[in-house]
Amino acid sequence: MVDNVNPSTPFHPYQPERSIPQTGNSNLGGLGGFRSAIDALSGRLRNTDVRGQLDKARTVARNNSGMVLGGLAALVIGAGLMRRRAMR
Repeated sequence: MVDNVNPSTPFHPYQPERSIPQTGNSNLGGLGGFRSAIDALSGRLRNTDVRGQLDKARTVARNNSGMVLGGLAALVIGAGLMRRRAMR
């Protein structure tokens, strides 16, 4: 049996009768949820040494240039295949 009902809808048959619908929670929806996500991301970035992470990535790329080029080639080929499929 395949469940074709979206489980996040407020009237999903598998939710208990006393549960609060997803749309009823104002802390997660609308701009409040977006704002809290941005605040959480900015907090993580504030505690991250970005320059150190970039230096580490550059060092790994220099030491493994073949892997970097192979990854870039796979990315370009995949993007070309997706573009070709989208144009059909």
